[in-house]
Amino acid sequence: MKIQTIPYQINNRWKLFGCIVFACLLAGCKSSTRITSSGAEIMKTEEAFFTAVLNHSFQFDTFSARLNLDFSGVQQEFSTRAQLKMIRDDRLQISIQLPLLGVEMFRIEISNDSIKMLDKMNKHYMADSYEQLKREMEMEIDFNFQNLQALFTNQLFVPGENFVSTQHFRLFRITKSNQLVELQLKDKNELYYTFTADGDERILSTRIEQDNQILTWHYSQFQTIENQAFPTKMTARISNFEQTQGTVTFTFSNPEINRPVSLDFNIPSGFNRVTLEQMVNTIRK
Repeated sequence: MKIQTIPYQINNRWKLFGCIVFACLLAGCKSSTRITSSGAEIMKTEEAFFTAVLNHSFQFDTFSARLNLDFSGVQQEFSTRAQLKMIRDDRLQISIQLPLLGVEMFRIEISNDSIKMLDKMNKHYMADSYEQLKREMEMEIDFNFQNLQALFTNQLFVPGENFVSTQHFRLFRITKSNQLVELQLKDKNELYYTFTADGDERILSTRIEQDNQILTWHYSQFQTIENQAFPTKMTARISNFEQTQGTVTFTFSNPEINRPVSLDFNIPSGFNRVTLEQMVNTIRK
């Protein structure tokens, strides 16, 4: 299967960041209620609003859901199904199925310290630590596993930090309008992170950008999962110089939290180990 991906030659920091996001881009309780925005006017102070957003953070120990993935690239589009499993602050795993047949073709596992990918179509796998990838690409990046976990669970995050508390309030520049608030900060590598929230203290989008290279992650179709609001539709868009390079829409079904999950990553015999770049290039062919 040929997949159009973003160009990674622009700089090494975005090369690694793009590869991590690319891994995810390939890549609840059983009864739920749709939530619509109240359109509430924002009357709280910046600090009170920041605290309210943190208090509304989605809480879970484990998470699992079936996904429909709709990918739109520069030259093609396709849809497929996947399974997402996550253990909080430990690892997440996405199993991607072959369209129509329902057979697993790709598995991705991202943990606190490493990335693993299994390509069953080409009998390849990769497994590297973040530190090894950073050495190979001669660069640093603050974005960590907890930040990625926050993207998938509609939470505020601070680049490189494992959690966010009210003590991080001073790191953010907060701009309010009648019904929306933007919370923005910059990391040491000059990447800008902008979180847009509504009057119900829910994050509607997360935007990461540097030098006209942008990842935008939108959240919609909020439903209640064990008395918590969760967006059952997420759209991730990667662009540079205002041109969209790829868009993936994640539609969640049957999300469950705090149930036992099993995350296996066994390498079949006869599979060849490749680098992350080789893995991405093989998929693109």
